[in-house]
Amino acid sequence: MKVKPTARSRIDPSFRPLLRSLVLELAIYTPLVLLYFLLILRFANQYLTDLYTSNLKLYAIVATAAIIIQAVLLERLTAWLLRQFGLR
Repeated sequence: MKVKPTARSRIDPSFRPLLRSLVLELAIYTPLVLLYFLLILRFANQYLTDLYTSNLKLYAIVATAAIIIQAVLLERLTAWLLRQFGLR
């Protein structure tokens, strides 16, 4: 009689660390992004609204720079946290 493989046994063993890393990063990213969003909403909302209505080109530059800067900082912070807790 042939035993049918379970879903757990069909997962490639090299995939498990990748999946674990993804789950850990999502667990770290979620509160950080939420906190960042709430801080920006509270402190930069009026400035960005005024900039949007007065100078659309400058707003586009500032918004693009903010996206790039926050992505780099969030990635560095996440990598640092993972190293500090020995999760990588």
